[in-house]
Amino acid sequence: MGRAPGAETDDAFSDRPRSTGPARLADVALAAGVSVATVSNVLNWPGKVGAATTERVRQAMEALDYVPHEGAARLRRGSSRSIGLVLPDVANAFYAHMARGAADAAFDHRYTLILCDSADDAEREEGYLAMLAEQRAAGAVVAPLGADTARLLRLRRRGVRLAVVDRAEPTTQSCSVSVDDVRGGRLAVEHLLALGHRDIALVNGALSIRQCADRYEGARQAVAHRPDVRLRQVNVDTMDAASGRAATAGLSGAAAPTAVFGTNDQLAIGVTQALLGGGRRVPDDVAVVGYGDLEIAPYGPVPLTTVAQPVYELGRAAVELMLDEIDQGDRHVHRAKVFAPELVVRQSAPAPR
Repeated sequence: MGRAPGAETDDAFSDRPRSTGPARLADVALAAGVSVATVSNVLNWPGKVGAATTERVRQAMEALDYVPHEGAARLRRGSSRSIGLVLPDVANAFYAHMARGAADAAFDHRYTLILCDSADDAEREEGYLAMLAEQRAAGAVVAPLGADTARLLRLRRRGVRLAVVDRAEPTTQSCSVSVDDVRGGRLAVEHLLALGHRDIALVNGALSIRQCADRYEGARQAVAHRPDVRLRQVNVDTMDAASGRAATAGLSGAAAPTAVFGTNDQLAIGVTQALLGGGRRVPDDVAVVGYGDLEIAPYGPVPLTTVAQPVYELGRAAVELMLDEIDQGDRHVHRAKVFAPELVVRQSAPAPR
């Protein structure tokens, strides 16, 4: 049916004949003046089609509001255009920022991101990895629980591309994106030393957690050649503000430290709350440093000096590396990308005079 007299069109493809109902691959081919095989190549193997032809096909798709059939494309490719993001706790601000970076990278490359919350449970994490393989996800970005990566290697053997985030891994296995937490721990304690503190407490999670062990190692390195400095460690099971408050109960009395390094911001804010509640001043009596520079850091009871991590960039870089493996195939070379943390000085441990 032709246009009514005086009717306007904003695209040259609108006058091309097409079937009723949703646009099909054949409709796009007809509108663009190419074969169905060429349209298929533009969708699935764009490197095989010249730039001018690709642009014409994409204009036809847009004019016809064509939506590729993902189920059929999945059968051709052997995988979907979806990628999984498996995180221990999506309610945690750290992982929420990481998810935003991953989501932006996936969107930019026209991939759907499937968010999987393992709830700090290894069995649930294993279940999500199995589901991603069953659903033929193109790839997965995983912040793994524990040190055992055998389950991740099983995922790779099932054809799912993989990148590990928030932990360095051997490049023989996969790409990884992490922060230099040893350096971060060293930055925190060196700042306290520069302020003149010689009795420092470290409130930390379990040393079986790689990041906790690395931050402790950095703190230990900072005082390694300082026999005049006392560094003690209090380990907690849960790295939240409540645990920080509870840990502070054991840091009172005559042997109380003059400075505390909490290995995440939640712990450090809990420590600060407990110190203030016990009548001690921060930073006059006790200086406090955190780790992470989350949104809560400037808004605690005392604005928190902390070690900043580029969390958004972690999520984005992990997806970019994983998609590079999808695109490059056997030509891809695994990389371990390590970001450097930075000290952010606020009132809880101000700059040295």
